[in-house]
Amino acid sequence: MKRLGSMPRSTAAPRIWAVGGGKGGVGKSVVVSSLAAAIAGAGRRCAVIDIDLGAANLHTLLGVSRPRRTLSHLLTHEVDSLEELMVQTSVKNLWLVSGDQALLEMANPRHSQKEMLLRRIQELDVDHVLLDLGAGTAFNVLDFFLFARRRLVVATPEPTSIDNAEHFLKAALYRSLRLVARRPDVGAAILRLREGRRGWRIRSARELIALVREVDPSAAKPLEERALAFTPVLILNQVRTEEQRRIGSQLVANCRERLGILLEFAGALDADPNVPVAVAQQQPVFQAFPHCEFSRQIEALVQRFLRDEGELPRVQAPERSFLPARDASSRRTLPPLDLTEPGAYLRRCRETLGFTLDEMTERTRIRVLDHIESERFDLLPPEPYLRGYLLEYARELGVSEVAHLASSYLARMPHAESRALETPAQRLRRTPDRE
Repeated sequence: MKRLGSMPRSTAAPRIWAVGGGKGGVGKSVVVSSLAAAIAGAGRRCAVIDIDLGAANLHTLLGVSRPRRTLSHLLTHEVDSLEELMVQTSVKNLWLVSGDQALLEMANPRHSQKEMLLRRIQELDVDHVLLDLGAGTAFNVLDFFLFARRRLVVATPEPTSIDNAEHFLKAALYRSLRLVARRPDVGAAILRLREGRRGWRIRSARELIALVREVDPSAAKPLEERALAFTPVLILNQVRTEEQRRIGSQLVANCRERLGILLEFAGALDADPNVPVAVAQQQPVFQAFPHCEFSRQIEALVQRFLRDEGELPRVQAPERSFLPARDASSRRTLPPLDLTEPGAYLRRCRETLGFTLDEMTERTRIRVLDHIESERFDLLPPEPYLRGYLLEYARELGVSEVAHLASSYLARMPHAESRALETPAQRLRRTPDRE
């Protein structure tokens, strides 16, 4: 792992993205890692910062060993800049600042520490910075969310997640309006409202602005401008049905009618069996399976977001940074497709290209390649994981009929009935083997 090093500095400040949500377990960090990989795949220099100081795990999803120095070292002044904390991920143009191993008191940094961190983020010499926020509506989480230029909220179609997302958005808007209310004229108008309406409770930002306008139209204007500028974006994750897909539009309507929030629904990410496989491999989904449905939807989101920023993106599958590519002129024609022994065919392809098993293991991060090539089914993981490994390995070798090869390979596996007779120890040996 290497730090940013001596890259030439740019003059523009990076574009800041914040990804939050009211509830944990919605796949927020999985989405963040793939969004970042897609941005890097578009040729942009991207840094992702794990702001979840209480439960940071983004380094695992990006295949980075537990960093020796994290955000805590900046907050305690053991390092002077974020660049000193940036480590190269397995994706070219993508760096990580980890929040792992935070001291207990660092989970809720003081105001001065937070302000210092925000300044350091703006000084980073990259094109884009993604902030992976913690769950919940703590003030620090909301402040990092409001700090960003593009504010993304990730939710799943489950009722608890939707309720928490709505609560998060409401808290973020009120936090934003509270900052405006510090102005003397706005604060005075709100105080007059409270004095004239004992026990009055604000039901929505729209109601607050309308009542302030009755008392002092000029004081209502900054509140209205702040509310109009609050335009978060919703990403609905783990969608399985068309009915669930429609929940995104329903939440947009609810936020507009009940809260006066101009929420935008960017789109849905389908539940994809490749996602848990990529997590097991400790890779962003967009890197591990760039052609799966989840990755195509991530790519579409990034293209849209970059166009909104005035950029003309051409997102590609991200290059790996830890293994130099072979010279294209030295690549040889692969043997004709042979599905009678697909494992042996994969071995012949690897040998034709001149790669060793160790090189391909490092390149794919799949540690059972030797068992795949020798078709040692007793030592291989269950079918859903194995399918993902086969597709990734075949694509890495340049095999054209990857789906056909994977299907033929899986058809040679022992029947499910015989696996039901396995002992716990045998099943344990077949769990995903990853670095």
